[in-house]
Amino acid sequence: MSALQWQWWTYAANRLRFRLGWPGMAAIAATTVALLMAKSMWQLQAEVGELEQELQTAELQRPAKVQVVLTPEDTLAQELSTFSQRFPGVEKLPDLLGVMFRLAEGYGLQVVQGEYSLTEKRQGHVRRFEATVPVQGNYKAVKGLILDMLQAMPNVALAELSFERGEAAEAEIKTRLRLVFFIRKGA
Repeated sequence: MSALQWQWWTYAANRLRFRLGWPGMAAIAATTVALLMAKSMWQLQAEVGELEQELQTAELQRPAKVQVVLTPEDTLAQELSTFSQRFPGVEKLPDLLGVMFRLAEGYGLQVVQGEYSLTEKRQGHVRRFEATVPVQGNYKAVKGLILDMLQAMPNVALAELSFERGEAAEAEIKTRLRLVFFIRKGA
């Protein structure tokens, strides 16, 4: 820009400033800023529109999720597998018996030698370990033992419970518990 042109622009700006005054110049500056901001907003809206279009295109090109439909037999086999995994393996049997003996000891009960047998049916996913355990102590302690055992070991069922008292005045009773421990096959 030449010096003559620069002088002309300076003269024109001063003349405009003189005619409009400071309030007019502030209005022109505010209008210019507003126009620049509006232009920026339009550009941002255009970019947002382009990004939305790209996103829609990407969603259309993405392969659809394939849902595997299981047959009733497959569903049953899967549920049976999940069910049988809830039971402990045969290697955990000594630990389960240890829990039973510790609980009885905690109630002050005397556990007499019992009978144990492991039975397995051809069909099914679990084995049965039956334990017949004679216990001597008072009724309240036996009741507490049974409730705590069933709470601590959800894979145990109480199959039989019998009480025997020698004389009516005796505080201790002889109790015979027949417990069934369900354990996983093939462990």
